[in-house]
Amino acid sequence: MNKKIFAGAILSVLSFGAMADTPSFNYVEIGYANTDFDGLPDFSGFEIKASKELSDNWYVAGDYSDVSENGFSLQLTTLGFGYKNDFSASSSYFAELDYARLDADGGVDESGYEMTFGVRSMLNSEIELKAAIEYLDIDNDDTTSLVLGGAYNFTDNMAFYADYKYDSDVSRYGVGVRFSF
Repeated sequence: MNKKIFAGAILSVLSFGAMADTPSFNYVEIGYANTDFDGLPDFSGFEIKASKELSDNWYVAGDYSDVSENGFSLQLTTLGFGYKNDFSASSSYFAELDYARLDADGGVDESGYEMTFGVRSMLNSEIELKAAIEYLDIDNDDTTSLVLGGAYNFTDNMAFYADYKYDSDVSRYGVGVRFSF
């Protein structure tokens, strides 16, 4: 009896997700950003993210975040290209390569690159989940982060999003609104 209930639950989740389309890579997100460096006060501010599909598989993306604490500000900008491919009726994997630039008070102006590999999946027409691995190398200082996120679509074009990024020295989260087009 328990095996039938378990199998039925799995099949219902899989078929429920199959009713949703794959996630859109056409969006603009605006939200609150918070960064916690080990041993330092939290930095907070805002973030803007955008992505635009160029074809069925290729897209361009960019992020800008500006966080500060006690008058010290830190900006991170990325801009690059990505490749995406659907692996089910409701899920896509993606790989992205970005130019990255870090600006901070005190004359810090460094650049490098960021690589991201991940999966985005629609559980249903309202709920999207994301998981990714992100590698950032700026001025030969590199970090590898785990990124987890999600979005709740309250209309066809508007959603609330939340992302959490973690590595051994820094944790970061962002929450805000997404406009899909």
